[in-house]
Amino acid sequence: MLPKEIDVSIQDNDVQLPARCPIRKATDADFDKAFSLVQEYFDLIGVWARDTRLEFSKYFEKDGNGIWLAVDGEQPVGCIALQTLISPERSGEVKRLYVKAPYRRRGLAVQLLRALEQWATQLGYEWLYLDSKDDLVEAIRFYERHGYQRCSRYNNNPQATIFMRKLIATNPGGSVDTRKIIIRSFRAEDAAAFRRLNEEWIRRYFRLEDKDVRTLENPAPYILESGGYIGMALAGEKAVGCCALLRLEDNVFEVAKMAVTPAWQGRGLGRKLLEHVIRKAQEFGARRLYLETNSRLTPAIRLYESVGFHHVPPEKVTPSPYERADVYMELQL
Repeated sequence: MLPKEIDVSIQDNDVQLPARCPIRKATDADFDKAFSLVQEYFDLIGVWARDTRLEFSKYFEKDGNGIWLAVDGEQPVGCIALQTLISPERSGEVKRLYVKAPYRRRGLAVQLLRALEQWATQLGYEWLYLDSKDDLVEAIRFYERHGYQRCSRYNNNPQATIFMRKLIATNPGGSVDTRKIIIRSFRAEDAAAFRRLNEEWIRRYFRLEDKDVRTLENPAPYILESGGYIGMALAGEKAVGCCALLRLEDNVFEVAKMAVTPAWQGRGLGRKLLEHVIRKAQEFGARRLYLETNSRLTPAIRLYESVGFHHVPPEKVTPSPYERADVYMELQL
């Protein structure tokens, strides 16, 4: 559960970010600090049925369980835990999401949730569940923004009144096809595939604009030479997806030219590409990501929202060079 006093919004552009707080999976050496942080969380929201030290150890000892920490130096400032569920099978439960007051509104809650979901996906889980209380309005809205939907009661927690779940498997009941995919940096021989992949989706919904043509014909000067990046997704030797980062400022990048060939859509490859370029942007020192899209592309917008992008009013952005752009989003890192 997440206390209602915690504002997990990352939409406030005027917030001055602190030094980056890395997210990492806790080890045994983190036990005491992690336990203390969770007790602080319990105090804040008035939880009376609390984890004992022995019960808390389950997040460190059982396969599939885990706890992730946001750390400032060596001090944990945020946490989230995953508990494996016996029923339903191939499911886990999101627990103990908390960020200390001075570190809120920085996107740490989003990053913690993303780290947990990535781990659960790698384990082959199909569903993630969570419980909360109906007075924790901000918590419920936070989870809804990230794809969690109301469901029936799945546990006997006497304090919980709201139950939610999210489908995270791209191919429930079977293998995850995107495990066959590799994503690597753009090479000169990828130019034709990069153009083909983007022309496929642009022509399907819109028309090629002059800036599209210039960028796709020669991506090096428009993307790479200014400090940008292109990730190419390959199934065997065939390029099946791509996504680019355009450097706008020293620590601001635009996510652009994201495409997945039709035969590979609906398998989670778009998410895998997006998470790949987010990690790359972090490696490049990015503090903010920006993107432009179109309101017709509902699945893409939902994907961006699910990893933490928030909408930006049109009047607060520089006019786009693309006629089709009418949705603007950003992610604080």
